[in-house]
Amino acid sequence: MVPILRDLLESIVEGGLAKGASFCEVRYFEERSSGIGVENGVAKVLSSGILRGIGVRVIVDGRWGFASTNVVTKESAEKALTDAIGCARSITAYSGEEARIIEVEPSVDSIKHEVKINPEDIDPEGKVKRVLELEKAARGFSDRVKDVFVNYRDVLTKVAVCNSLGTFVEEIAPRILISCRVIAKEGDNMQEGYERIGNVAGYELIENISAEDFSLKAAKRAVDLLGAHPPPRGMYTVVVDPKVGGLFVHEAIGHNSEGDLVFSGGSIISDKMGQKIASDLVTIIDDPTRDSYGRFTYDHEGVRARPHTIIRNGVLVGFLHSLESAAKLGGKPEGSARAQSHHYPPIVRMSNTYLAPGDMSLEEILEDVDVGVYLSGSQYGYVESEKGQFTCKVEEAWLIRGGEFTERLRDVAVSGLTLEALKNITAVGRDLKVEMPGMCGKSGQSMFVDAGAPHFRIDGIVVGGRR
Repeated sequence: MVPILRDLLESIVEGGLAKGASFCEVRYFEERSSGIGVENGVAKVLSSGILRGIGVRVIVDGRWGFASTNVVTKESAEKALTDAIGCARSITAYSGEEARIIEVEPSVDSIKHEVKINPEDIDPEGKVKRVLELEKAARGFSDRVKDVFVNYRDVLTKVAVCNSLGTFVEEIAPRILISCRVIAKEGDNMQEGYERIGNVAGYELIENISAEDFSLKAAKRAVDLLGAHPPPRGMYTVVVDPKVGGLFVHEAIGHNSEGDLVFSGGSIISDKMGQKIASDLVTIIDDPTRDSYGRFTYDHEGVRARPHTIIRNGVLVGFLHSLESAAKLGGKPEGSARAQSHHYPPIVRMSNTYLAPGDMSLEEILEDVDVGVYLSGSQYGYVESEKGQFTCKVEEAWLIRGGEFTERLRDVAVSGLTLEALKNITAVGRDLKVEMPGMCGKSGQSMFVDAGAPHFRIDGIVVGGRR
């Protein structure tokens, strides 16, 4: 961090305390990004941009105030501080809802995630050429492939947090994400295949991708699904792959474990700490230190990130916390508060969330299933946290008979009650993969996350079908 910028942030914190704030936090944010969108052999999108600014957050008389500016000067930062304090003083603090934070040991640190190839050193033409190569492989797979979309994005994020607890941390993190969507068509039947790869990494991630493991994989899945059958409907035992498992863990329990939702009454597990809420086989972890797309060293409150165990052997043992939710729920903040940019205050977010591995092979998980459904590849999911209901739409599936895959299925969605599903997990594999890089939306903010699981089995899930 340029010394003059650090001096600026520290002066604003001092100014906030002098003006009556009991807590003051100033966060510098900078994001440099470039993106490419290729559609059917044509580069339709080539973008780049820089977003930078300062966000100021204060507590004044038990009330939060927040303001931000895109102009990184002393005058603009002081104006943001004045606005934040004015905001706090203009609202009413109701009894029991006063703003407060837990006192933590201050951190002073500087982190830079190193890469082999800086994406900013690769000229745009080189990036477009590489994306076109991957797209072309999928387009040439079959005459039934009608549309191919490949999207690439690299982001370099710089965040510095300075607060009145004595914390000053800065972190520079590069991320790359590339996705391929293939649409295959035969008559009126249209199916999709989808792949994505992302991590905290440099351009070496893109150079090391093979079409066979990426775009051709998506194309093959789309074409194969043209011959698949609609799923049966009803209650079935399901076996899920690491991607569907990751989606389930993220949607069904991850959001319910976020401390701000717990405190506000928006979580079905808010009153279940220390209780058994899942099968003995279930241990669920959110780990921002894991080498995956949601990795970081410090959150946006300057708290050092550590692995968080949410469920251990079926028992609820922890929530994800910010400084505020930890104070209000008696928890411990371990780096779970992040903000999309300087325009937003930090809120509780997941990072890399997964079901811990067991000791079974996929064959062992399948062998006891007389009739069931194997789910593979997630498309999307959502959860109604307060109702404890989840829905997941998957890319493809197979009917299981006598422990063996039989017919391929398409257009499959599953739904259920979160706590019932967690208790009905009866087998967990040892093949953990965390390969669901993407953006998670919450309260109008999007944030980098990842999710995963080993293969596992749930006895009794509603499968939506047309026969």
